[in-house]
Amino acid sequence: MKKILISVICLALFASFSFAQESLSVYKKNRGQIDENTPVGSLLFTDYIKELPIPMDSVKKVTVVKEKVVVKDKKGRVKKDKKGNPKTKMQRKRVVTWEKVQPSEPPRFVPIQCKLGEVWVKRADLARFKQASLDLSGEYASSTGSVILKKSPTNPRYFSFTIQNGPFGGRAELEASNVELRESNGHARLTYTEDGCTVDIAIADRKVRVAQRGCSEYNVGNYKLEGEYNTYKGNRRVVETFNMPEQSFKYKKYLWCGSGFDSCEKVKDDNGTVTITWSKDGNGFIERAAGEDSHIYRPFEHVIPHKRDFYNGEKPLAIKTKRTDMAGEWMIWYFYPQAQRFKMVRAGMREDTAYMEIYE
Repeated sequence: MKKILISVICLALFASFSFAQESLSVYKKNRGQIDENTPVGSLLFTDYIKELPIPMDSVKKVTVVKEKVVVKDKKGRVKKDKKGNPKTKMQRKRVVTWEKVQPSEPPRFVPIQCKLGEVWVKRADLARFKQASLDLSGEYASSTGSVILKKSPTNPRYFSFTIQNGPFGGRAELEASNVELRESNGHARLTYTEDGCTVDIAIADRKVRVAQRGCSEYNVGNYKLEGEYNTYKGNRRVVETFNMPEQSFKYKKYLWCGSGFDSCEKVKDDNGTVTITWSKDGNGFIERAAGEDSHIYRPFEHVIPHKRDFYNGEKPLAIKTKRTDMAGEWMIWYFYPQAQRFKMVRAGMREDTAYMEIYE
């Protein structure tokens, strides 16, 4: 195989973010009325909120009571009986009272106490705000990086996280999934451990503090995983594009591994020399071609490699892809520019049992 010198390969990931602004608009009453077109401010998850009792409705109630009254003549003088005592009689009287009752229908606005004093909020907005405030998912940013937490859709006690600190191409980064959430000293904590590396993530008041023990392989220059990520940016939707120059490499033989590294054997493709094209036409697609046989893999998302995926100290570029001519065939491609090496691993499987192909 002809040796090809590669200077720098740049992977540009442009993210289009869609933030749901987790804020709560608040209103004040003016002459007993609320103008919902003119909120007096808004609250964030970090703001203190105390719900106040919902005002009760006043209902007019009329009752008829009997009362004893003295009898008077036409001149207003009290009449007396034979014994000289004032004459009395029973008289009906209508009495109007106002009773406090629970509202017959849920009110549209409810009162709360907050930094703006006693204000009013839409009841439906408050319910959504409270529900969202219980979810720790979202992006927490610092001046140089971010931590993204995602709650498991099947178990709210488990999260995945992504830590990225530093500029693209020179950042410390790590991701993991199915990490259990624990409570400690009033903080929510996630702890991830692998050989020679422990990462502890503490979350409180919409702020994240990351501590690391070991993990030197993930450090890049002065950038580490640890730090304080105190700006909460909410949840985001990311659309990634892969802008990379096309690179092609030829291999007469490769390692075929049916079930993990222990099953690897060096083989030749029946159709001849295999050509791997990284970022075909510069748009991130990967092609494996041998003779007239060709498979195309569509890029889906950037993957952060673990140190077990490094090769002689080189951190690979990694992309999760889907084979275009087969349903459900998801593969992660690892590209090592300096070593001119590729590794393709079936996604969603442990590496000791996963199907893989290695080209070097």
